[in-house]
Amino acid sequence: MNFLKKKALWFTVYGIFITILFVYLLFPGELVKSRLENSINSEQFAINSSSLHASFPLGFKLKNVTISSASPVNVFFQGEALDVQFNLSSLFRRRTYIGLSGNAYGGSFNGTAGILSLSQAYPPAEAKLNFKNIDLEKYTLIKDKLGRTITGKARGILTYNTDEAGKITAGDLKLLLSKGAYLLAEPFLGIARIDFENGDIQAEFVNGSIKLQKLEISGAQINCLLKGEITPQTDFINSRLSLDGTMEIRGKDNVKMKITIGGTLANPVMRYI
Repeated sequence: MNFLKKKALWFTVYGIFITILFVYLLFPGELVKSRLENSINSEQFAINSSSLHASFPLGFKLKNVTISSASPVNVFFQGEALDVQFNLSSLFRRRTYIGLSGNAYGGSFNGTAGILSLSQAYPPAEAKLNFKNIDLEKYTLIKDKLGRTITGKARGILTYNTDEAGKITAGDLKLLLSKGAYLLAEPFLGIARIDFENGDIQAEFVNGSIKLQKLEISGAQINCLLKGEITPQTDFINSRLSLDGTMEIRGKDNVKMKITIGGTLANPVMRYI
């Protein structure tokens, strides 16, 4: 009797294994890809990829992914691979929660996102994202938002949550930068570009504002430490700045001064005291 029970168990396991194997081997990737893109794409949001395959245990993997707004065209994300895993707990929750991981901009990322539905997938209503070795120069969205190019590598953590209107109500950003440069809108004390070896940015999202707790840049020529507030605008490049801190210019005679930065991201106004 025990032999028959064991044999039945092994046949059951074998049957499950074969079923799963066939599901993955015969997964209709092109059909699912087409239906996924059609269900998500709208005037505000579009996703395109070269291929879609099943991904263990409850997801799919996209290759050569582009996520953008349809009109006007703004590319939010471009990656070599994006793996999406559905969370079964979403069946009992108001939002649909998915796990994300992949490769983009020379680096990698992973995390979770909460979306209202597939037709309202972007922007996610909440998210927690870990990323590393991101090449900032390749991420063109940063240039679009800041109005100028920043180079270097980045790693860090981004978390946020939104209200029903889609406004960010809470969250934080911890970002570490290495070996890069930032072109100033206008020369400041004869300096047109800030080259840095290391950077440390810590910010908090509070009631629609960005509280910059720390922005520290260090390099061979300049050390800079700032804090303050950024007031976001609909067009982020026009966000208002209210920052203050210190800047040290290295050279034959080191110069250390207090500075303030006002204006907008597009046209910052720097003053020294």
